Amino acid sequence: MDRRNIELKIFGLIAGMAAGMILLAGFALTVATRHADTRERQYEQTLVGNGLRQRGKEVQTALNPYVIWDEAIIKLDNQFDQAWASQNIGASLGGALGYKVVYVLDAADQPIYGHLNGRDVGVDTYSRYAAPTAPLVAAIRKIEDDPKKVAELRAVHRSRVELIGGEPVLMTVSLVRPDLNAKTRGPRAPLLVTGIPVANSVVKAFADRFLLHQTHIEIVKPEQLRTKDAQAVLGKAADGRRIVLRWTPRKPGEELLKSATPMLAAAVFAAALGSFLLFRITRRAAKKLLLSEAEAKHLSLHDPLTGLANRTLFTDRLVHAHALLRRKPGHLSVLCIDLDRFKEVNDSYGHDAGDQLIREVARRLKAICRDTDTICRLGGDEFAIIQPDTNPSGAATLAQRVVEGLSGEVDLSIGRAQLSCSVGVAVVSDAEQGQAELLRQADVALYRAKEGGRGRYCFFEPEMDAALRLRKGLERDLRAALDKDALTVAYQPLTDARGAMVGVEALARWSHPERGEISPAIFIPLAEACGLIGAVGAAVFRRACYDSLRWSGLEVSVNVSAIQLSNAGFVDEMVATLAETGARADVFMLEITETALLKDSDGVHEALRRLKRLGFRLALDDFGTGYASLAYLRRHPIDKLKIDRSFVSSIPGNSESMAVASAIVSLAKSLGLKTTAEGVETESQLNALIKLGCAEFQGFLLGRPMPADAIAGARARVWAR
Repeated sequence: MDRRNIELKIFGLIAGMAAGMILLAGFALTVATRHADTRERQYEQTLVGNGLRQRGKEVQTALNPYVIWDEAIIKLDNQFDQAWASQNIGASLGGALGYKVVYVLDAADQPIYGHLNGRDVGVDTYSRYAAPTAPLVAAIRKIEDDPKKVAELRAVHRSRVELIGGEPVLMTVSLVRPDLNAKTRGPRAPLLVTGIPVANSVVKAFADRFLLHQTHIEIVKPEQLRTKDAQAVLGKAADGRRIVLRWTPRKPGEELLKSATPMLAAAVFAAALGSFLLFRITRRAAKKLLLSEAEAKHLSLHDPLTGLANRTLFTDRLVHAHALLRRKPGHLSVLCIDLDRFKEVNDSYGHDAGDQLIREVARRLKAICRDTDTICRLGGDEFAIIQPDTNPSGAATLAQRVVEGLSGEVDLSIGRAQLSCSVGVAVVSDAEQGQAELLRQADVALYRAKEGGRGRYCFFEPEMDAALRLRKGLERDLRAALDKDALTVAYQPLTDARGAMVGVEALARWSHPERGEISPAIFIPLAEACGLIGAVGAAVFRRACYDSLRWSGLEVSVNVSAIQLSNAGFVDEMVATLAETGARADVFMLEITETALLKDSDGVHEALRRLKRLGFRLALDDFGTGYASLAYLRRHPIDKLKIDRSFVSSIPGNSESMAVASAIVSLAKSLGLKTTAEGVETESQLNALIKLGCAEFQGFLLGRPMPADAIAGARARVWAR
C-alpha cells in the first residue's frame, strides 16, 4: 500500500506539471476568446438597440399624417363622425398600414371608436387594452398639459411593447392635433391608440436587416434575463416578466479557439493517456469504496426524496446547537413548517405531483436559509429549521422569508399547484430548557398559525398551552356531545316578497353543560379541523328530517360542507337517513359552498348528480365571495343562488354592492335559478332586494333562528311590510 502511494505521488507530480502548463495555455486562450465573444455580443446588442429605437420612430412617423390633421380634430372631437373614423382611421391604418389594433379615445380617455384585425368593433373591446396603455395615456396627457412642450415636439407619441393575450404588441398612443386652424372643444384633445403585433415575420425582417442568427422573442422572468445569448429588452408585462428579443451572436473568439483546439487536444491527450492507464485500476477501487461509504452515511442521515436532513440528523444538530448555549450565551430558534392543503395536491394530481412539490419546497428552503442553519424534512409535508446564533428578530425575519418563499404557484409536470405554508417559531436563550420542549413549543405555535388562517407564522407564547388545552377540551366535549346526541337544531325562516314563510334553514346549536351556548363560529371550524364535520352534518340532517315531517309545504335548507361532499359514502348515508326517518328528499335544499365546486372532481360531480336524482335541490351558498364561475354553474345541477350577507349589509347605500346583487339576480334568472338574500336586517335592504327581483329573503328582520316547535306559530304570522 505504501509503495503504491509513493508511485501515485510521483506520477501525480509529473502529470500535474504537464497538465498545469497545458491548462495555463488553454486558460489564456479561453480568456482571449471569451473577451472577443463578449465584445462582439455587446456590439450587436448596441446595434440592435439603436435599430429598435429607430423602428419605433418610424412607426410613430407613419402616424403623423393621421394625428396632425384639422379634419381629424373636427370629425373626432368637435362632432364625432363614426363613418369618417371608419374610413379615414380604421380602414387606412388597419388596411394600408397593417395596424391590427386601432382605437380613438375622447378627451375623457374613453373609447369612441374601435378597429381590430381589419374590421370595426365595439368600444367595449378596448377594456383588454385599457390597463396596458394606461401609462402611455397618462404620459401623453402630462405632455399635453405643457403647451410649450407640445409645440416643441409637434408630433406627440409614446410607444412601448406590451404583452396582450400572450402576444407582444407594440402599442403607441398619439395626441391628435390640428395642423392649421381647427380647435378642440375643451382643453384636451382626442388620442389615437394603435398596436402592431411583434410577430415572427417582423422579427425575421429585423434579423435580415442586421444579419442576426436564430432570432426570436421570449417572455421571461426577471431572473432569466442572464443568458449567453444576445438580447434586447422590448418591454415589460404587467406581471413583471420581460419581453425579450434574443439571438445567437457571432463568436469570433470561439472560431479561433476551434482552430487551436486540435493542437491543444493532442497535448492533453498525450499527457492524459499515461495518467489514465496508471490510475485506472486503483482509481476504480478507491472510488467505489469511498462512494459506498459516503452514500451509506448520507442515506442514514438524509431524506432520500429531498436530500435534506432527516429526523435523526435533525435531533443530533439540535442537541449540538442546544449544547452551545451553555458555552456561548445567545438565542436558538426552531421553526416548524407545514404545507397548507398539501393533501389536496396528492388527492387531485397523484403522489408523483406531491413528490415534485416536496422537492421544490426543499429547493426553496435551501435558497432561503443560511449555511449554518439545518433544514430537515420530518416527514410528509412537515419541515423544520434549526437557526443557531440568532435572536427573536432574526427568527421572525427567517419565518417571514419562509412564508413568502413558499407562497404562490408552482409548476408541476401535470399543471400548476397553489403553494402556501404555516410556520411555528420557538426561540430559547436558556440552556436549561430541553430540546424536546423547544420542538414541542414550535409545534404548538405551528398549530396556532394554521388555526389563525394559514399562510402565516406565529411565535410560541406561554398562553398558547392553555389555549391548546382549551381547544383539545372542546374537541373532546364535542365528541361526547355527538355521542350523546346533545346537539340541537334551530330553524331560521325564509320568506317571499309578501312576507310569507316559504322555508327554513337548519342551524346547528350546542349548549355546553359548563360553558353554556357555544357559538357555531367556534365549534363548526373546530369540527372541520378535527374531522367531526361529517358527524355534525349527519346529526343536523337527521334532526331536520324528523322535524320536516311536522310541516307541510316548507322547504328545509341544510348546509353541506366540502368535506362531506368529498366523502365517497356521503350520498349513501343521506339515503339511509331518509329511509330511517321517513322524510322526503324533495323537501330539502342542500346548501353547498363555492369551495366544494372548485374541487370540480368527478367524485363531487357524481355526488351532486346522485343527490339531484334522489330529489334533493341544491343551493350555492355565499355566492359572490369565492371563485365559482359560470362554467361551474352550467356543469353542476344548481337550483338556487344565495346572495352573501356581505353584499346585503351595505345595500342600498353602496352602489357596488347593489351592482353585485343585481348581477347575481340577473345571472340566476338567465339560468332559471332562484335567489335568496341572506342577512336582511332592515326594511330598506328588503325593499331594494325586492326591486332587484330577488325571490326569497332571510335575516333577523324576517325571523331569528327558533326551535322547531315555534315554526308553526311563526308560519301563521305573515311578516307585515
